[in-house]
Amino acid sequence: MHYKFITNRSTAFLSFIFFFSGFSALIYQVVWQRLLTVHYGVGAISMSLIVSVYMVGLGLGALFGGYLAERTTRRITLYCIVEFLIGAFGLISLPLLSFIGSHTAGSSYVLSLFYMFAFLCLPTFLMGTTLPLLTKVFNRLICDFLGSVSFLYFINTIGAAIGAVFASYLIISFFGLDVAAAIAVLINFFLAALIFLVRDSDSGEYASGKTSRSIVDRDAIFGSSAFLLVFITGFLAIGYEIVWFRIIGVLTKASPYAFSTVLSVYLAGIAIGSFGMNKYLQRHRNIHKKSLFFSLQFLIGVSVVLTIISYYYLTKHTGFDTLTIASFQNDLHPSFKMPSMVSVSQFLIDMYGIVDVFWWPAFFVLIPTIFMGASFPLINLLAMSRSDEEGRTVGTVYFFNITGNVLGGLVTGFLLLPFLGTEMTLLAFSSIGLLFGLFVLNIGGRNVPFRRRVGSVATILLLTVAVFPRGGQLYEEMHTPPDTFDQVFETYLEEGVEGITLAYQQQDKVVNYINGLGHGGRPGYMFYYETLKALGFAPDIESALVIGFGTGSAVEMIQKSDVRAITLVELNETLMNNLSKMPVIEDILSDPRLTIVFDDGRRYLLRTDKKFGLVAMDPLRTTTSYSNNVYSRQFFELVSEHLSEDGVFMLWKDEHMVIPNTVHAVFDYVKVYGFFILASNSPFKEDREREKKILAQFSLAERGHILKAGTGQYIGDQTYFAKQASDYLINEDWKPITEYYLGLKVKNIYP
Repeated sequence: MHYKFITNRSTAFLSFIFFFSGFSALIYQVVWQRLLTVHYGVGAISMSLIVSVYMVGLGLGALFGGYLAERTTRRITLYCIVEFLIGAFGLISLPLLSFIGSHTAGSSYVLSLFYMFAFLCLPTFLMGTTLPLLTKVFNRLICDFLGSVSFLYFINTIGAAIGAVFASYLIISFFGLDVAAAIAVLINFFLAALIFLVRDSDSGEYASGKTSRSIVDRDAIFGSSAFLLVFITGFLAIGYEIVWFRIIGVLTKASPYAFSTVLSVYLAGIAIGSFGMNKYLQRHRNIHKKSLFFSLQFLIGVSVVLTIISYYYLTKHTGFDTLTIASFQNDLHPSFKMPSMVSVSQFLIDMYGIVDVFWWPAFFVLIPTIFMGASFPLINLLAMSRSDEEGRTVGTVYFFNITGNVLGGLVTGFLLLPFLGTEMTLLAFSSIGLLFGLFVLNIGGRNVPFRRRVGSVATILLLTVAVFPRGGQLYEEMHTPPDTFDQVFETYLEEGVEGITLAYQQQDKVVNYINGLGHGGRPGYMFYYETLKALGFAPDIESALVIGFGTGSAVEMIQKSDVRAITLVELNETLMNNLSKMPVIEDILSDPRLTIVFDDGRRYLLRTDKKFGLVAMDPLRTTTSYSNNVYSRQFFELVSEHLSEDGVFMLWKDEHMVIPNTVHAVFDYVKVYGFFILASNSPFKEDREREKKILAQFSLAERGHILKAGTGQYIGDQTYFAKQASDYLINEDWKPITEYYLGLKVKNIYP
């Protein structure tokens, strides 16, 4: 296609509209997905249900949009209505979700699925209709189906890629989820208004483009078999995406910015590939398009294989491991650390800490997704049996692609990764891609003999299987053993639905990582001390609740008290399976007073009526994705409701302004220490005798370490803190200040 149509007023207008339509759609996706987890949990099942419902809505909308595109001549007016309805729903979406969530939060997964669908079905359905509708309009203007699909998919997807970064790095970080939703609403209403203003003057132009009603040459298309192919490639595409999120998550420590960055790079690759396919076919008009499609799938497999193998062996045997070590040893991604001018090497390391959140997605994701993006317009062309049914073709292809996405996400997350692991899952996916090479019948205008195809594919497959990492080798290279350990230590690695857990053990020392981020450690003297103080201020405790196991120090300390029942709520069953391989952890878990519940902490409290004399939690760092679900004022209010009259709440603290202020906004009585907070609805009364009895169960040396961990840590109570923190911000469900930490760091630097 010649891109002179870009100068055309109508096509330029439609391009502008569809760019910002994709931009706003991604803002909605980030906001709605984030807030749905507040009510229905962040566990693997909940997250899969949310994503699946979202994608099902898009697929059904695309299917229906293709149907509408062929049965109406007022497509621009219809598109105007769609944008307006999306904006109208966005306007009420947050209060509507709060209303639904307040009445249904904590429901069973079956009911949660119904409520999620009830919330998401309308807006996602409307979003899904837009591509087939606009393809029909666009193709009537330029009479180039491939060019229409290629350019529209490019412009919408690049808008979405920019929207993903814009939403997380700027809007949510500085203004919150509610403002992000409001901006998306304004964009929709603005687009609807623009379309409304030009609809009359341009409607004739949009509807009058020339088109042929002739039947396409069936020897040059797949026909209905294209839908099976697009289902398979959709399955693989989302499967790859899930695995890439897991790999990059270990290197970037489950940062909320890592999620949006990976998504943005993924979408950018798709967009570039879509745009490039049309440019390529302009120069190679006589190319065998079926072979080209299969070649692209083959190249996806090759690029994934080369990326993983090169990363593994370069990290293992060359200085490339410097990049991995630098990323792994940094807890924040991006670090937001001003580059040091002490030396050139330190300056480069600090600069790398700012950009590595983009580097790793570019390294692993960009090239394969370019080939994926190139496949989409091509498969649409190969699927179109009638040249006058552009909308229906695009809608149907998109539907089957989304259907493959949904099934691929569920199978990859719940079956392949837990049972095969990352390496074998990638090997399986890339092998399927390589097998597509058997169907490349023509290269450069020359037929490829069957024997040559089989021989080439078999050779590449055998070489891949021979050198591909497996059995956790990839993650062992990503993790850095502690400097304090000698050469001889045990490594425990477990991969499951929830991700990767790896622990190093040397005698009584344990260092534990969950998805690359340090969680707990033994001996945990700081964890012992905070739990000791909580027990000392708590009344006669009938039952205690611990949210987040870590490496078990809090549970172990509570077990040394006279507590009659302990409930442990742990989100990550994979973590427990891995740690239970160690005898010391096995002893903790064998206590008959202990009941383990695998669930999201917030979801558990929403589902239970129990009250506890002590609630102790050290679940995850405040800068981790979805951490605000258990660090917001609304969550602390939920904890308060589940405390007995004079019960005590203990919270680990890795942020020294917002978190204490948020706790203080809920509880009348607080005690703030350097690394933890105690809170209660009643005045504190310390039971020193209980503390002495608990300490007596440790050796003299251990007692000294525990007490030393708390030396000089006490800061003050509610009176002191109220004076110090009167101007501090508060985490709200809609304002995840510490999770999206860039805004807070800027405020601290430039108050």
